Amino acid sequence: MSSQKFPRKKYETPLHPWKESRIKSERELIKKYGLKNHKEVWKAKTSLGKHREQARELLAKVGASNPQAKKESDQLLLHLTRMGILPMGSSLDDVLALETESVLSRRLQTLVYLKGFSSTPYQARQLISHGHVAVNGKKVTVPGYMVGKEEEGHINYTIRSPLNEISHPARPKTEMYRPEIPAVLPKEKPEEKPAAATTPKPEQTSEPSPVQPAPVQPAIVEIAPKPPVEQKPETPAVEKPQEKPAEKPKEHKKKEKKEEGS
Repeated sequence: MSSQKFPRKKYETPLHPWKESRIKSERELIKKYGLKNHKEVWKAKTSLGKHREQARELLAKVGASNPQAKKESDQLLLHLTRMGILPMGSSLDDVLALETESVLSRRLQTLVYLKGFSSTPYQARQLISHGHVAVNGKKVTVPGYMVGKEEEGHINYTIRSPLNEISHPARPKTEMYRPEIPAVLPKEKPEEKPAAATTPKPEQTSEPSPVQPAPVQPAIVEIAPKPPVEQKPETPAVEKPQEKPAEKPKEHKKKEKKEEGS
């Protein structure tokens, strides 16, 4: 028995926790749908497993012409059709052919992204958890809320959300979905004018005469005379002045006079 403080788990864990192929496939789903962790994948698998288990039991009872089994099978198919998981006119065999992505595609987080209210699935989760998204005019803060087929067209921003302004920077740039703007019809293609009929040119029966090349005349090149070279006048050589012998100092002169007098 579960309590308010410790609620019962809504998912079943895998039998083998470290299976590489299962972990790889779950990581791809987490990246594709912007999920938080593996628990959200396990919740989708558990809910789908319950529907498939019920369908297998009803298939065994319907063959025995049990009216109660026929009533339960109709209720199961009606429920899955209202949730948008199965199309109209499906059978119990179609329930057994369902995959995990058929449940994940009906989450509010996925539809907010597909409707164009967010640029990425991760931004859609942020907008929902922060209270910017409403379904049927009521604020919903659970990204894993399963949206019914009738509620799919009533997803919008809340009244007090600042994202209602088109100029808000957090709004996606693409115009995928705008409830206040009517759908734009495709432009009509201009009518193509029929091409004017052209009369075919008559074919030439006679062969064209060969074209003779024009005679090539030799080019006359005039050689201009070279300008005379001006001769510069010769400049006379300038004789260098002879260097005077260095004068002897006065002390040497006095010594020479003394020697002469002696």
